[in-house]
Amino acid sequence: MFEEIKKILSEEYGITELSMSTNFKKDLGLSSFDFMNLICIVEDRYQVDLDEEKYRSLTTIEDLTNYLEVLIS
Repeated sequence: MFEEIKKILSEEYGITELSMSTNFKKDLGLSSFDFMNLICIVEDRYQVDLDEEKYRSLTTIEDLTNYLEVLIS
């Protein structure tokens, strides 16, 4: 799942240097709009609906990866 998130961030934002602890806002500088766009892309790609209250608490790639792994499995 990490590699998939990494691929999306690379394709959409040209970001390639990532780790599981990378913070969307602090490390990548993603705005709220950018993060919402990322959530929409993930939802479309995996045909899932992410809970708004849950994804608002996702701050790192690890958070998103773990959430998706639970949601998809």
